[in-house]
Amino acid sequence: MLERLSFHTLNKEIIEPGICAACYGCVSFCTANKLNVLSIEKGMPVYCDEKNCLEDGICYLICPRTPDLEKALKTKYQYEEPIGSYVALRSLRSTNKEITDVCCDGGLVTGLLEFMLDTQRIDGAVLSKKESLWNNEPTIATDFKDLLKCAGSSLAQSQSIMDIEDFTTYTSGFHALKKPNLLDYTKLAVVGTPCQITTIRKMQLLHIIPSHIVNFTIGLFCFENFLMNNDGVKFLTKKLGTDFDQIEKINLKEDFIVRLKDGKVHHIDLEDLGPIIRPTCLACIDFSNYSADISVGGIGSPDGYTTTLVRNQATQRLINLAISQGYLEETTPRDALEKIKKMAERKKNRGQKTLLERKTKNTNHRAH
Repeated sequence: MLERLSFHTLNKEIIEPGICAACYGCVSFCTANKLNVLSIEKGMPVYCDEKNCLEDGICYLICPRTPDLEKALKTKYQYEEPIGSYVALRSLRSTNKEITDVCCDGGLVTGLLEFMLDTQRIDGAVLSKKESLWNNEPTIATDFKDLLKCAGSSLAQSQSIMDIEDFTTYTSGFHALKKPNLLDYTKLAVVGTPCQITTIRKMQLLHIIPSHIVNFTIGLFCFENFLMNNDGVKFLTKKLGTDFDQIEKINLKEDFIVRLKDGKVHHIDLEDLGPIIRPTCLACIDFSNYSADISVGGIGSPDGYTTTLVRNQATQRLINLAISQGYLEETTPRDALEKIKKMAERKKNRGQKTLLERKTKNTNHRAH
């Protein structure tokens, strides 16, 4: 007899083996019906009121690490190895100096969202607002002022950097989608990592509220996110040979790039960042965010431009219109396709290795 899918299944197959993405899609959308069945403890989803669980398996099905809807998702978005299907590869940036002054890689995302808000194609955008270099909060931006607050990397530090406990560059946008007045919005854009966009797409396959109001997705190229605690601060300080508060900006392309206030730039290989890599990211195999409407990052473009994989013709027309109306401008990518494919293969290989190791370890643990 087949086991009925529930959070118990998710816990056994995904959380206990240590391959949970900690995107919190299961928590956010299980509680959308106000049953409050799940909560988050020590960074992981847990039952808080099991008796109210409907045992409908939705939390399991929408998880980015479960396989059940993977074939349907890849069919719908015409996935092709190793980075998914696309209609164009472009290098773009915003023409708005207010945006480019604060953004990484040209501000394409902010510039495109500015255009979409101005032309009423969306009511708002689910974004990550930087509270500090390592602490992000989800928000829904509804005007240009809101967009600008979410652009680039804010370096406002906590009162004492050594008081940091597990701050992270990762933000669960699903928390913003739980706002009480969420249904006041009928058209939302979402900017997210592969695990977040995958969960939204799985929800849309199942017609789960409120995914129906997400009508545009911007997927970030994502090799990994970072977790900063006291040990991480010490590690990065030693690596840079300077005080932590001397960091002006961080960026991620083919490597980890740190610009200091004195103008010096440090490049650190991604394989040398072990102590600050968010452990849940190590089990991910999707770098290119294949199910988004566009996938973006700095890799393969000239400085000051955003590499953009345009996934469909509707988005291609949207970008062309934004260019014609003066919101965006374009240049030629630099070997971007090969670099993206190389990063995608690198992440897939690492992720598959991590998945196997963690599942094997969990199986052996259960056996004992």
